[in-house]
Amino acid sequence: MASKKRKLTSEQIQELLEQSSDSNVSYSDFDDTEEESNSDADCSDSSDATVDYSFQQSASDGFNWSSGASTRQRLAFTGQSGLRVVVDNSDDPLSFFHLFITSEIMDVIVVETNRRAAQLASQKHARPHARLNKWCDTNADEMHVFVALILYQGIIQKPTLDSYWTTRLLLSTPYVRFIMSRDRFELLLRCLHFADNANAPAFDNAADRSFHKIKAFFDYVVNRFSSVYVPQSDVAIDESLMLWKGRLQMKQYIPLKRARFGLKTYALCECSTGYIWKSLLHTKTCTMPLEDAADGLVSSRIVLTLIKDLLNKGYCVYMDNFYSSPSLFRELRQQQTDAVWTAIINRKNMPPDLKKPIAKGTTVARYTQDMMALKWRDKRDVVVLSTYHDDEMKTIQSARGQKEKPAAIFSYNEKMGAVDLADQMLTSYPCERKRHKVWYKKFFRHILNQVVLNSYVLFKTVNTCCKLSHVDFRTKLIERLLEEYHDPSNVKRPGRPSLGRQSAEPSNPLRLTGRHFPSFLPANDGKQAPTRRCRRCCASTGQDGKKVRRETRYYCKDCDVALCPAPCFELFHTKRDY
Repeated sequence: MASKKRKLTSEQIQELLEQSSDSNVSYSDFDDTEEESNSDADCSDSSDATVDYSFQQSASDGFNWSSGASTRQRLAFTGQSGLRVVVDNSDDPLSFFHLFITSEIMDVIVVETNRRAAQLASQKHARPHARLNKWCDTNADEMHVFVALILYQGIIQKPTLDSYWTTRLLLSTPYVRFIMSRDRFELLLRCLHFADNANAPAFDNAADRSFHKIKAFFDYVVNRFSSVYVPQSDVAIDESLMLWKGRLQMKQYIPLKRARFGLKTYALCECSTGYIWKSLLHTKTCTMPLEDAADGLVSSRIVLTLIKDLLNKGYCVYMDNFYSSPSLFRELRQQQTDAVWTAIINRKNMPPDLKKPIAKGTTVARYTQDMMALKWRDKRDVVVLSTYHDDEMKTIQSARGQKEKPAAIFSYNEKMGAVDLADQMLTSYPCERKRHKVWYKKFFRHILNQVVLNSYVLFKTVNTCCKLSHVDFRTKLIERLLEEYHDPSNVKRPGRPSLGRQSAEPSNPLRLTGRHFPSFLPANDGKQAPTRRCRRCCASTGQDGKKVRRETRYYCKDCDVALCPAPCFELFHTKRDY
């Protein structure tokens, strides 16, 4: 009598699968260096259908991962890094600044700013007594002074723009008042423009329509970044975020960034210096001018767009797992470009056996003919792809002693921070004001900040023995801009402030706490015994309703305030509301 076929439970099926996975059949048996007949034989003899199917899927895409290391070396660097232009005066920061902000782009800004001012003044709802009605056309010299003030605000940071022109001794920066008046600076900032809105083409989406306002300036500066300098052999690609929380179609949300909300740019930087060589603003994926990629991924297209002009020269590019794709690795390697980056195990064409858990401190590596995928267990799993590394371990000195780490991960940690280095240097002297109401004017400040950073990098590259720090370079650049373009005759001198305003804003913050003594007013060219109006008396009103005018020969040296010896001197230094 034939026996009945036993029906297996789900638990028994799972147990059989686990036993099958522990058999001698592994992905290392499918070495792409062996003959095809051997590989086919191994596949047919395999008792594990799941493993067999996964290998066939990878093999169909041309990625035959094996445990046997293939011989690979880093590509020879054939590029010629360094400056591609001649600097007139290598000791002058202004010469490096003019490599990017040239007279050509400055003339465009001047023309568009004057046009925008005329458009605003002609609007019907303009007020008859508005300051805009007193607008006079700006020029390139004044615009350079305007840029110098923006850079100055990145070094001396204050909560409001008015704080830079305040006369309060505790907060004052009198140097600014001698450069440009507050009203003129605010007018220039309001009318600042980079493109003619009337001649703007029709756009299919709001993101491109918004980007058009500053696209010409952004493209020009970025092209100058890549045309005046060639980076060294190691470059890094990463995204950066400029804070912006207002309404804008281009606004992105990246929770791992400090700003979280803002304008996202993809940047290619030199690993050793942080020089920003190429930059790409994220608008709409469908309209961004991206190169084609073999795998069709947007991240791969971004990489190929940024590194397009550096291909076939032996460069090595470092990236994080956002861009990880074995297909992109192969495409870069075919164009004589090495790559190292962290990866995600679940990405297409990754070796499936890297998903298996491993013990802490151990590694597992899989190879193809042109790359390596390595998994290392530290505090968590770290997966890295490389076109020239192997599974070699390197001893490093950490805070807790010596530690073994894969050479590929050590190289990645050493080189990858180029974009972060640039962001760190930019954050130290932020030209962007947090509460800016117009996005493209804030983005203009951000680009200016990048221009100064790149100027400083080139200055240090040329002047290797110079020990000028970043902040000293910025300070010297501001001074040179003012020396070259500032005209003191164009600054309207403020008159003497009213006594009512003087009483509201005393010049000495130690008025009520310091030791004060009356003194005679010193003689001048006109008088041997000069007099001045008493601060307290002239701030009051007489019985007839008119302002009191009373002069005195006495004053306080510390407060530089003329006061009657009694009782005004005592009341001024003891009463808050005198």
